[in-house]
Amino acid sequence: AACDAVDEYGAGGAVAQLEQATAARLGKPAGLFFIKGVTAQLCVLQAYADAQGCRNVAIHPLSHMDMDEAAALERAAGLHVIRLGRHTPFSAAALRAVTEPLAAVVVELPLRRAGFLLPPLDELRAISAWCRERAIPLHFDGARLWEAAAGYGLAEAELAAIADSVYVSYYKGLGGLGGALVAASADFIESLGVWKSRYGGNLVTAWPYAISALDGLERLAPRMGEFVERARMLAAALAAVPQVLVHPGRPHTNAFQLWLPGRPEVLAARHRTMAGAGEWWLFDVFAEAPLDGWTMVEIQIGPASDRWSVEQAAQAIGRFVADA
Repeated sequence: AACDAVDEYGAGGAVAQLEQATAARLGKPAGLFFIKGVTAQLCVLQAYADAQGCRNVAIHPLSHMDMDEAAALERAAGLHVIRLGRHTPFSAAALRAVTEPLAAVVVELPLRRAGFLLPPLDELRAISAWCRERAIPLHFDGARLWEAAAGYGLAEAELAAIADSVYVSYYKGLGGLGGALVAASADFIESLGVWKSRYGGNLVTAWPYAISALDGLERLAPRMGEFVERARMLAAALAAVPQVLVHPGRPHTNAFQLWLPGRPEVLAARHRTMAGAGEWWLFDVFAEAPLDGWTMVEIQIGPASDRWSVEQAAQAIGRFVADA
C-alpha cells in the first residue's frame, strides 16, 4: 500500500489522489499540486499573462503577493502590478476605475494582513461579473479558502465557482506538512506544467506532503464552520476585556486581530517569560499596530482550541493584558 502512494515528480500516487479529491471538492475540472504557494501563483499569473498578451495584474497592496514574496511578481515574473484598495478588500468600483488592460485580477480570501477580512459576497460576485464581461481571468488566492467558505456560509465549490482559478494551501488550516494546489479548467491546468518546471516546482516525490494534505481534507476541512463560530464567540468575549481592541468586531473567518497596549518587544518578552514559567503560549507574533503605542497579535482558531473554553481563553488574554 505504501508503494501505491509514491508519485514520480508529482505524477501518480498520493499526489494524483490529492489533485482529484481537491478539484472535486472545489468543483473544478482539474487541479495541479505545487510544493509552494508562491510558485503556484507565479505560474498562474505567468500563464494568464501569456494567454492574454498583457503583463498587468491587479492585486491588493496588503496581499501576501505584495507584502511577503520579495516583489516576486515584478522581480521574478516581470509582471506589472496594479494595486487596488488600502485597508479593506477592494471593491468592484475600484476595479471599474482601472483604465489599463489586465491579464488577471487576484482576490485574496481572506485578506490576512487587513484582519482576515472578506469582501461582502455581493461585492465579490460583482467583481466576478465585471471580469467575465471583459474576459479577464479572476484568480482567488485562497490559502485559507476553506476558512473563507465557512465564513461566508458557503460550500467550497460555491465559493470557487465565482473565480476562474483558485489556489488553496494544505498546511495552514488543514495542518498538512506543506504544499498547495491550483484548481481550474483542464486546459489551463495543462498550461501550468511548463511554468512549474521553469520555477523548479517538481520534487522527485511529494507523497508525504500529499498524504498529510489528504488527512487534513478529511479531518479538518469539515470542522471549519465550527472554528469560525468559536472565533466569533471568543471575539465577542474579548470585546468586554479592558484595553483590548478586537478587529474586526465580528470575525469574517476563524481568525482575527487583537490590538494590545504596549510595544511589541516588551509584550513579546513578557509572553516568553510567562510561557517559560509553564503558564501558556497565547500568541505567535507581536507586530506593530497602526496606532502609536499599540501592538497587533493574531488569533487563529483550529483544533488546538479544543482544549480551551471560550471563557478560559478570554480570561487568559485578559490576565496577560492586565499584568503587562
